Amino acid sequence: MDSNRKQAHIVAYYLSRFDKVALSNLRYKTDKDAFHKIAEALGVLPNYIKFRRDEFDVAHPHRKGWHKRPMTMSIINIINALQDIDELTLRSIVLDILAQEKDIEKSEDLESLMTILPDEKKKKRVYVPRNITGKKAEEIFVEWFKSGQENIPQGKDFVDMRDYGCGYDFQIVVSDKKVYAIEVKGFSEDEGGILITGKEWETAVIMKKDYYLVLVSNIDKDPVITVINNPYKKLSPKRNLQTVIQVNWTVSSKEIRHIKEILP
Repeated sequence: MDSNRKQAHIVAYYLSRFDKVALSNLRYKTDKDAFHKIAEALGVLPNYIKFRRDEFDVAHPHRKGWHKRPMTMSIINIINALQDIDELTLRSIVLDILAQEKDIEKSEDLESLMTILPDEKKKKRVYVPRNITGKKAEEIFVEWFKSGQENIPQGKDFVDMRDYGCGYDFQIVVSDKKVYAIEVKGFSEDEGGILITGKEWETAVIMKKDYYLVLVSNIDKDPVITVINNPYKKLSPKRNLQTVIQVNWTVSSKEIRHIKEILP
């Protein structure tokens, strides 16, 4: 994938994820207006921008898009790289991409982002980004757990921990000194790989038998639930170091001095 097409994918992702807000912030009146002006800036066809935007719609429920179309690895790479970046930061990257001045110097964050979107031939996914299947898998698990299954111990409290970033999704409280941790992973096919974050694996290592990994497969048809107790002992995941885009906003000392001079 050449540089212009990679950049077109990033812009298309922004259009898909933020929809009408994206159009407004980029000062386009309509989708058609956006496709033509972005295509002109990047040297591609307007339909290329439209089709790429539609491919990302599977990750964004507010848009219809091509929900039945299998995602390629390039689409997955971009979603994984951009899904945690806030609108303002992503907009700054997109505006940098769309700047048409020939002598403009691309920002360091854009240059870094381009390096973590490798050139890969199209092929079917082996997993999907967490925000596509994650929530559905968690909902299926909660319903299954509350039905009274015996694969995971019951306790006096079942606590949702998803907003705490503690290395697992749910907690079963047995007593003040005894808790079980549950991490849920999902994929839409009968089988597939999963991504385990550093925090999740670290927690699994510490908790050992008190940590359960729950895999929910075949989500869109007839879900199958597999429970792995003490995944640290039973699994041998491959470690991957991943570059993450992090944009910081800096103010120069010159501007600070100027502000001090004009302040009352």
